[in-house]
Amino acid sequence: MTDLSLQLREQGIVLLKDVFRADCLNRLKAAACRFFQATGPERSLPEQYRYNRFSNSVLVTALADFGGGDREELLAPLSAPGLGQLFSEAMGAAWTCNTEQSWVRKKFAPQLAPDFGRNLQGWHQDGALGASFPPDPGPVVPMTELLTCWIPLNPCGVDSPGLEFVRRRQPALLHFKELDDSALRQRFSQQGFWAPALEFGDGLIFLNDILHRTCVRPEMEHNRLSVEYRIMPGRKSGRE
Repeated sequence: MTDLSLQLREQGIVLLKDVFRADCLNRLKAAACRFFQATGPERSLPEQYRYNRFSNSVLVTALADFGGGDREELLAPLSAPGLGQLFSEAMGAAWTCNTEQSWVRKKFAPQLAPDFGRNLQGWHQDGALGASFPPDPGPVVPMTELLTCWIPLNPCGVDSPGLEFVRRRQPALLHFKELDDSALRQRFSQQGFWAPALEFGDGLIFLNDILHRTCVRPEMEHNRLSVEYRIMPGRKSGRE
């Protein structure tokens, strides 16, 4: 993982190929399918799930009630060989997974979306988590220290929505008024934009300053499920 650690520090993002065990992902996928089948406009869900109908996301811990297993099983993908060392080197310290900010999401293909565009996430940086922005750009807003481990639960980026990145480290958080797609494409060269295709078992690690958004194209025909773990500095290296 030494080369990946260097790439992560320099570019802010790495693609991991065939790293995550199929049995772990299949268990999460089956539980996620059961959860989203149980949602609906008339369905009331426990508050601790923190289900967001706008982003179509739910805490990964909610899957425990839908056959996802116990806490250790829900976080099992983080046990992939070498992953913990990569987290430690990126954080420069011991790490922990913050399950209060770790999510399962469902994103729709255009023709399958009940209200297309409603639950697509626009450009943002994960380091903005918990940040308070002034009404207009100006003062530098402190960035929350974290990294994201993002794992699709089905192939994505070709036939189902994936993620698009600006593959360039940012020195600070961009203000929400600076995150319009056309403005970013004037600000950064086209070569810096990257929308990778991922297979089942692949994943992405990216740092808190990296700009990204949901990537969807008109020709996509399948929905996407994904899980994202928020990795933060912790007292000991490993899962919470």
